[in-house]
Amino acid sequence: MFEIIVENKEWLFSGVGVVVVTAFYTHFFNNKPIESGQKKDQEIEIEAPVMEQTEPETEVSQISQRLVLVLELMNEKREYSKFTIAQLAQIMKLHKVSELEDIFRGKEEPTFEFIERFCDVFGVNKTWVIEGKRAPFSNDEQTFGEPLRYLEVIENLNPQRVFFVRKNSKEAPAFIMVKLNDYKFKIFHRTWHISDEVGAGGQRQLVSFYELVKALRDEKGYYSKCGGLTLDEDDFKELFCGDKYPGVYTELGRSEDPWWDDLTDINHSYPISANYGDWHGKSFLKAQEIIKWKLQDN
Repeated sequence: MFEIIVENKEWLFSGVGVVVVTAFYTHFFNNKPIESGQKKDQEIEIEAPVMEQTEPETEVSQISQRLVLVLELMNEKREYSKFTIAQLAQIMKLHKVSELEDIFRGKEEPTFEFIERFCDVFGVNKTWVIEGKRAPFSNDEQTFGEPLRYLEVIENLNPQRVFFVRKNSKEAPAFIMVKLNDYKFKIFHRTWHISDEVGAGGQRQLVSFYELVKALRDEKGYYSKCGGLTLDEDDFKELFCGDKYPGVYTELGRSEDPWWDDLTDINHSYPISANYGDWHGKSFLKAQEIIKWKLQDN
């Protein structure tokens, strides 16, 4: 074979020779038998991956996930002294930690009596736990248009603290939240504008809010129990709607704002009254003027 190539090298490396040799080798290799178990590239079949089938979530597993979420929300931003399953079980006066742990892990189905108890102890919305509707820390209790009507409600609850929560905005809507114990809060789902962005009904409610604060502070001896918070729009909405655990805003060193007490100083007799405009805004000063005017009018 080598001698033939040498003798005919001039012809082989000519243009015609190259074409003939190329065609020969192409035909030879394309028709080479395929070894056993081997396929042509174009005939190789790629099998589609088999997807694992996951079982649909059950109602029990969804309830367990919501209960776990409650614990996570209670521990949000807590670096120390976090709530544990064992602690929650002890607070609920269960016989064993495993009673609560098995429910949290979805191993045990909670009874409706258990859910009722859990929600009552920690201030959680029962409808949310069972059906996923509403928000974790919202409630469905009756609300009142006049703030002063909450005086009797607050007295009956006998809370550890009363918080007046205000949004940092021109309209400055505000609501009331009470701390019943170290792990349970209640929000009164009604807001009132602490500003001059009000009509005749809003002016009446401003006076009623003023009267509620005065009654709690001066008549009922709640001065040391009362506190104030001023929140940005997102925090205000999440807290008011029950999406966040209230302790996140009251237990972790957040500074309180005594705006509720300053509001009652309608005659600006406090030494700090010159700062009200800077601290609370011009609409706050106008709200004080409305309260003063309405009281004089009565």
